[in-house]
Amino acid sequence: MAGAAIAITGDVGAGKSTVSGIFESMGWALIDADKVVADLWRADSIIEAAVGRWGEGILENGAVVRARVGALIFADRAEYDWTMNLLHPLVRKEIQLRVETLKSEGRLIVAEIQMLFESGAAPWVTKKIFVTASRSIRLKRCLARGWDEAEMSRRENFFMPSEKRMALSDFVIRNDGSLDDLRETVAVTARACKGECA
Repeated sequence: MAGAAIAITGDVGAGKSTVSGIFESMGWALIDADKVVADLWRADSIIEAAVGRWGEGILENGAVVRARVGALIFADRAEYDWTMNLLHPLVRKEIQLRVETLKSEGRLIVAEIQMLFESGAAPWVTKKIFVTASRSIRLKRCLARGWDEAEMSRRENFFMPSEKRMALSDFVIRNDGSLDDLRETVAVTARACKGECA
């Protein structure tokens, strides 16, 4: 088998991390783009650029508070684009390096990447999975993390329409049911991904 290296994206509050975690529990090596971004926000060069853009109000004890940055970039397209241009080349480079290392070890790879299509799918991706759920369920999950419906919609406006992302994906996972239902669906999808990459 050449080795599956799949990427997971999806709607806000759909449960991408839960799906990624299930893949990881089945032995897949997980790359979380959000954790890569979190590491970058601790880099001196990124902190310096961000403070130069927005001032020291985004800092607390010398560290970038990502919630403050989020409030800025999801309110203004220009700020959002500036941030993406700053971070995404570095994120793609780091993920590529991790993929190459894991492939050399013969691992199956799953990467959770919210901006999978917006930033252009990388050539190492063999299959793309889109996770979705009904809006009411997604809103309930967002409320649990402190985002109201307005905040959920505001963030969604910065992503490619769901219908288009679904059309570009190889598999669509609906996460409206129980966790056991989701595990079963992910297991079926994982087998299909491995089979089609053989």
